[in-house]
Amino acid sequence: MNKKIFVLAFAALLASCQTPTTASYAASTHADPSFPVDTSTPVDESSAPVEESSVADDSLDAGRTMRENELYTDSGFVVKFKAQGARIDKITYGSGNKQIAKEGCTVGRVANRIANGKFTLNGTEYNVTKNSGQHSLHGGGSSWQGPFATANWTKVGQTASTITYSLHSAANDNGYPGNLDATVKYTLTNAGELTIDYTATSDADTLYSPTNHLFMSLNGNSRDANHKLWIDAANYTPLSNQIPTGAISPVSGTKFDYTTEKAFSNSESYDDNYVLNGTGYRKVSTLTGTELGVKVDVYTDRAGLQLYRDGSGNICLETQMFPDMINHPEWNDYGTTILRANEQFHSRTTYAFSVLA
Repeated sequence: MNKKIFVLAFAALLASCQTPTTASYAASTHADPSFPVDTSTPVDESSAPVEESSVADDSLDAGRTMRENELYTDSGFVVKFKAQGARIDKITYGSGNKQIAKEGCTVGRVANRIANGKFTLNGTEYNVTKNSGQHSLHGGGSSWQGPFATANWTKVGQTASTITYSLHSAANDNGYPGNLDATVKYTLTNAGELTIDYTATSDADTLYSPTNHLFMSLNGNSRDANHKLWIDAANYTPLSNQIPTGAISPVSGTKFDYTTEKAFSNSESYDDNYVLNGTGYRKVSTLTGTELGVKVDVYTDRAGLQLYRDGSGNICLETQMFPDMINHPEWNDYGTTILRANEQFHSRTTYAFSVLA
């Protein structure tokens, strides 16, 4: 089927569905795999990624050659994977194999920080390991990346267009309750849409909020200069000693304001969470490397986006729930990091890579 026709047909189908309200956001993203697109703002159907990852793998694989631990597009994007951390090892583009992203490890059980390594669930206080001063970062453990990023995941399947990893996290792993079974599935369409589907179940109530810590430098030179950035967020969560204060503050008039696409400020440091506009699976950010002409559109069903800039000039756009969310009941309308026993967790993020015309 012609792709443009497919996109329009798919958009029409979504328009006929009822979009979940903010209050129902957590339930919809944990239990509903359809992820309706938010209709409160216009959707650019010409750039929205087609939900091709829901199509049978053999359809996506038609005419493709399977390369071990690697997915690719005819336009020159190559994604290499490693089982350690169920990670995107690197992404290259073009005849010169310029590296535009690297070290995209899966982090969890809970992305970002939990204050003082403590939370209360069902009336019981849990202490999780601290690996960021007095706080727990990315699930604790001995590394700042957390235990999921350093674990050797099991590759349970690969086709020419998909690769899937699984991990068993035993009860009390770094202090978290419940035996958790997690899966990460990557799908790359020939159009350059790299989709990450996270699924998990636990035999007891626990916390689960994974992300991918992909470092990007889209000009292929490991620098953040000459990038443009747009983030669909009018607010962010201010920090005190790297922990959210609980406030929701406007980005207007601050360094965080990327509501209109502009040059990325590489003179500023960033390790901050944005409160994304809308709900459901939607486009939330665009990063463009103006030298090489590569851009990435980010789509997610999550409520937050962490903008991070490292000392080497790489940029991260990590889709997530809010940092320390379990300790901020005032944010309940934005979702939850709680995964109930025997509930099916499912979350989707897409990094759609393309080249400027």
